[in-house]
Amino acid sequence: MSMAEGLQPAEFAATATRAVIACAGLDVREQARNLAGDGLLGVIADEEVGGLALPLGFAVPVIAAAHSGLLGFPLLETILVSRLLQSSLTRLAGAIVSGEKLATIAWQGEAIADREDGLLMLSGTLARAPCAASVDHILVRMSGGAAALIPANAKGVLVEDAAGLDLTVPEHVVRLEKVEVPIGSVLPAGTWNGLNSDANVLRAAAILGSAEACLALAQEHASTRRQFGHALSYNQAIRHALARQKLGLESIRHAITRGLSEGGGPVQRDAAFLAAATYGSSISEGALQMHGGMGFTWDVPVHRHLRRIRTLQAQGDASGLISAFGRRYVSEIAPFAETGA
Repeated sequence: MSMAEGLQPAEFAATATRAVIACAGLDVREQARNLAGDGLLGVIADEEVGGLALPLGFAVPVIAAAHSGLLGFPLLETILVSRLLQSSLTRLAGAIVSGEKLATIAWQGEAIADREDGLLMLSGTLARAPCAASVDHILVRMSGGAAALIPANAKGVLVEDAAGLDLTVPEHVVRLEKVEVPIGSVLPAGTWNGLNSDANVLRAAAILGSAEACLALAQEHASTRRQFGHALSYNQAIRHALARQKLGLESIRHAITRGLSEGGGPVQRDAAFLAAATYGSSISEGALQMHGGMGFTWDVPVHRHLRRIRTLQAQGDASGLISAFGRRYVSEIAPFAETGA
């Protein structure tokens, strides 16, 4: 009997919510230990490395709860890396699941590999690496869709602050200059595509969590804020706006479910991310508008959720993905158009 039998992904949401609250005010390493104690870092990693060996769908409510609570920890990257390394770097994967070691992923850029005296050396500039200044290892992309895990303190690795939108999970630029990488730390071609496909589902879940929080804040504000003797929700236009935002939220949820279904593949998972990027931005921007100037204050976290959603859009290259979908659509309908002509 597998561990997944009898369990429902939603059951993990309450655990994740409590864990996020417990992580408030802690540094990244303390957060890692707390999250590991609740079994959240290895939710999809094998039992051999201390994980729970559950399907990707069980990570969705965990990530959604983490982002709803604005967790300041690269949880999405940690969950994916711990599973990715479980076969090739088992001991390190176990250390990541236990919170002993920290890892992140540089989502943009590609490292160039060269051979020098029989050694594999990587060079290049990588970007959008969450919390890279605080971790022990960084996963980077190589040509052909391969990937390599690099120690953050290795010779030739320079981690620089980047001007990002999300202040609670800062992004960094990683510069590599002839960094020696053991062959065992290189993951085969095709690794990155599968990783990014799973990441898009979890990005959609992260945006869902932030969008849910924004909608809840907007609904509360509309029902308690009074103008001209009535609550804001008395205005029909505001009620309609909230209804549209709720519909958008359910569209994100449906897209994630479809991406994780038996027939779901990379296209459906990319579509889930794009749906979340589109509707999530609309929901958070609508909530921000409803709050007026209050929405830009630190005490009302609507703008912080919007910052996080925009950061996730950039990490997943939403604009490039939309262009790729457009080119694919045009290429598929072109033969039919020529036949009709």
